[in-house]
Amino acid sequence: MRMLRSLIVCGLAVFACVALSVALTVAPPIIAPVPIALSIGCAALVLFILSAPSLRFKTVLRFDEIQNHLRLFRLMWERGRPGIPGSGYSAKLAIGLRPRLFHREREYGKAFLITILGLRVHYTRSYGGIFA
Repeated sequence: MRMLRSLIVCGLAVFACVALSVALTVAPPIIAPVPIALSIGCAALVLFILSAPSLRFKTVLRFDEIQNHLRLFRLMWERGRPGIPGSGYSAKLAIGLRPRLFHREREYGKAFLITILGLRVHYTRSYGGIFA
């Protein structure tokens, strides 16, 4: 998993550099913000991956008939030390497909669920334990 994370970080960093160099040399001033935004987004993703050494990736690939969506994968990570009061949390970001254009649902605390153009993103935190 660490080698895969390193390859993802290197790929995103190269993409960010290429997009930024294209934006600064070739792109006209009207189109320049798009590659610059892509490079900033990739750089932010690289920093996120590097700052979360406990990042785990799990493929699910399962259809949930009750909630009517296809679960694709989930990312899980920890900040601090979960389970000890006031010292950290475990977070989970689940990605799936849902036959709906737009849906937003705020859950308890810091959790949310949003669907945009069929892409379902679900984020939740646990302060009492680690997600499996």
